[in-house]
Amino acid sequence: MILQIIPAPDVLPAHWMWSQVLLLVTFLLHLVLMNFIVGGSIFTLWDSFKGKTVKNDAFSIPTLIALTINFGVPPLLFVQVIYGQFFYSSSILMAVPWLLVIPFLILGYYGAYIFVYKTGKNKALARGSLVLSTLILLYIGFMLVNNSTLMLRPERWSMYFENPGGTNLNWGEPTLFPRYLHFMTGAIAIAGLGKALWYYFRKKTEPQERDSEMKRGIKIFAYATVVQIALGIIFLFTLPSEIYSLFLGGNMIYTILISIGFILALAAVIQGLKQQLRSLLIIAPIILAIMVVMRELVRHAYFGDIYTPGDMVLQPEYGSLTMFLVVFLAGLYLIYYMLKLMLKPKTDIER
Repeated sequence: MILQIIPAPDVLPAHWMWSQVLLLVTFLLHLVLMNFIVGGSIFTLWDSFKGKTVKNDAFSIPTLIALTINFGVPPLLFVQVIYGQFFYSSSILMAVPWLLVIPFLILGYYGAYIFVYKTGKNKALARGSLVLSTLILLYIGFMLVNNSTLMLRPERWSMYFENPGGTNLNWGEPTLFPRYLHFMTGAIAIAGLGKALWYYFRKKTEPQERDSEMKRGIKIFAYATVVQIALGIIFLFTLPSEIYSLFLGGNMIYTILISIGFILALAAVIQGLKQQLRSLLIIAPIILAIMVVMRELVRHAYFGDIYTPGDMVLQPEYGSLTMFLVVFLAGLYLIYYMLKLMLKPKTDIER
């Protein structure tokens, strides 16, 4: 019955592993930026309500939103390449809240700019705009989790016949809220680390304030990571038993990855409590990479015998892949060059 409602997969222009690897790489880049903007918005909002002065580094909020959006496009495209028949089906089921992501995102982007330009001029308007932008970011994250879980559950797609209006959400999914909270807590943790790194390189800040903000960011990372570990354990055991058992000795690769991830997470908490920024800059990216790979392995496990990317028909046409790689690498360089110019002191640029 389930197989009958799953559309036929598309034809691949290149071996599926190209799309799989690029999906993992681009999603990792997007995840880092998403963590910075979601967690950073929450931090800035907290400081605003606590009466703390928000400085000009708030200009990073619109920039981060723009970068996050741009880096979110490639993994979304590769999901559609490999899992198109699942992704499109779940998107249709939740079409209304899913399509609302676009106008809400535009509204949140405007809100970020209003916050930046009204900070210090109109406190109520600036704070209200940031509240709106933060809520929109949290909404978008929730919709993404809804879609990414609903696409894994073809047996739930029959809900369409009860509600064909495109307003379905995956409310009956046990992993929905643990997965969402796990990712959002991770965003706070990584944003805390990013904040510490930002002040580490921000030499023009007063030494006392610089040290205080660095310690604060690392402390937030450590405590948020503790919460994330707890949520991760809950998330693990809300997965179907045949899937979470893979991480508990049922599959060597799954078990090794989750063991390394758990050990490194504990090490990150310890190093965070010791205020060891340099150690965290090595450990945190490895943890993120492991989480991205485990997320993909969970997706493969959900589909099981129903579908594997290797089932797709290959009709070699490497021109599109080559063009993507050239444009992608060129784009990375241009973004690096742009950020380098942004971080230069104005006197250096004028010279």
